Amino acid sequence: MQENVMSFVNISPLFIAIIIGFVVSFNENTSIRVPIIIVIISTIISFLLPIFNLKSWVTYPVIISESAVFVLVSMLLSQKMKKWLAWILGLIVGFVWAIVLLILLGVTFNI
Repeated sequence: MQENVMSFVNISPLFIAIIIGFVVSFNENTSIRVPIIIVIISTIISFLLPIFNLKSWVTYPVIISESAVFVLVSMLLSQKMKKWLAWILGLIVGFVWAIVLLILLGVTFNI
């Protein structure tokens, strides 16, 4: 039981970020600057955490950055194509962004 609770706690930020991403992408009044700023800030934070020996916390800003990339891509693509296709492409691009970011962090800080 304890192990199941801990595994949910470890993946719950991803679910929260995905839900927030869907809510923000539904809102037509959201400026495109908001996800861009979130991506930049969370990427900088994810590179600063290993410098301060907080390598175990790197996953959380990467998840936030992944969700912001999803929102950004879906906002950009929803103007040119159907919204459901933009969301699918946004999820794929966000996932690839997270993998690339984690690879860069791993190579840079030997995580």
